[in-house]
Amino acid sequence: MGLTLTDEQLDLRASIRKLLADYSPAERVRAFVDGAADVGGRDELWTWLSKRVDLTGIGLPDKYGGTGSGLTELAVVLMETGRALTPSPYLASTALAGGALVVIDDETACAELLPGIASGGILAAFAPASMGSAEPAAPVAGADGLSGTAPFVIDGALADHIVVEVAGAAGRPEYHVVDGTAPGLVRTELISADPTRAVARLEFTAVPSRRLVASDPTTVHSRVNDHAAFVLAAESLGGLLRCIEMTIEYAKLRVQFGRQIGSFQAVKHQLADLYTTGELATSLVLDACRAADNEPDAFPVAARAALAYCGTAYTQVARDTIQLHGGIGYTWEHDAHLYFKRANASRVLLGDPEHHEAVLADLLGI
Repeated sequence: MGLTLTDEQLDLRASIRKLLADYSPAERVRAFVDGAADVGGRDELWTWLSKRVDLTGIGLPDKYGGTGSGLTELAVVLMETGRALTPSPYLASTALAGGALVVIDDETACAELLPGIASGGILAAFAPASMGSAEPAAPVAGADGLSGTAPFVIDGALADHIVVEVAGAAGRPEYHVVDGTAPGLVRTELISADPTRAVARLEFTAVPSRRLVASDPTTVHSRVNDHAAFVLAAESLGGLLRCIEMTIEYAKLRVQFGRQIGSFQAVKHQLADLYTTGELATSLVLDACRAADNEPDAFPVAARAALAYCGTAYTQVARDTIQLHGGIGYTWEHDAHLYFKRANASRVLLGDPEHHEAVLADLLGI
């Protein structure tokens, strides 16, 4: 593929957009923010995603119950869930945890867990080591089990199983699967800067776990992180583009001094900058999609470039969205602040953009 979506992928995008407009409108997002117990887990939306349209199997191999589609289709779904700020375990379960299992390629674990993840019957979460710091923190594997803390895990309190990045022998990264009900595991729901996500702090005290045996142990850590960077970039792109869309719509409608504000030169320049940012972010994510499905050797560079750019761009676009909406943009009633909070939380979820820029520089030999 080039830097465009096929007709089938555009149809998939349109179908998901309509589904989310029907089952995850702004009112549902607000209900989740307000703490409604029946939103964000195995609710009606999750039934539609998993049972009726099989979205939870996208990006997972068909031999494990997935659809067998490429990562581009997964990115299309994530762009739409990011666009709608959809409160659901989709990113955590299918994209992050399911994707990590596929990359690690422990056949026994994949056979046991992926069919349930693909069907939506199992909710999984991914607990990476904290990144972007001189000394990344991760739980430690010892003779009596896992000990330590995973400070910020999306849907960690809800998950049936957690794929945990662990500091193993000599500090080398390993991956373990932990049952959500395992003894010694304490899960604490957190109040996040982004109220549209469910996040939890996981504390491990001699927690029994199952070590995953990677098909290629020498590269598994970088490949898992490349995949995580890719899916977060795709989700961030969806929110970024929605901010631009909202701002352009408002600039056409808002009248000041007898003119639409979009006709003012200063606003025109800002809108042009937003459009350019959106086009570049879209190109980088679609290039990562192309690499994922057609040129795997180029995927690490493409994925890290996409997240490094989108991480910064989303926060800038969300900030400008608030500014260009004027007074209404600063109110609780307008959705602009929800995108701003999502953008800032996503920016550091897997390490800040500077971290990914450093990884990218290493990959390019700079």
